[in-house]
Amino acid sequence: MPELKNKTWKESLKSRKYDEHKHCMVCGRAVPMDRDFCTQDCKEKYSSADKKKGRSSTIQIVVLVVVMIFTMLVVPRLLG
Repeated sequence: MPELKNKTWKESLKSRKYDEHKHCMVCGRAVPMDRDFCTQDCKEKYSSADKKKGRSSTIQIVVLVVVMIFTMLVVPRLLG
């Protein structure tokens, strides 16, 4: 360990050898290159969050369209 004292932290990280890996998209644990998630639980959490995000986007679009229609049709009648 004495040789690490003379190196910066970046240099000490470069000198360590790790197998090629990537990180779980949910929890950040190291996983092999051929996988995206570390466990089935993380995969289900990601899938659930993705569905909620899609639903939320759809609701936002519908609300925006309703507000635009209201603005284009109702407001001119109220002012005119």
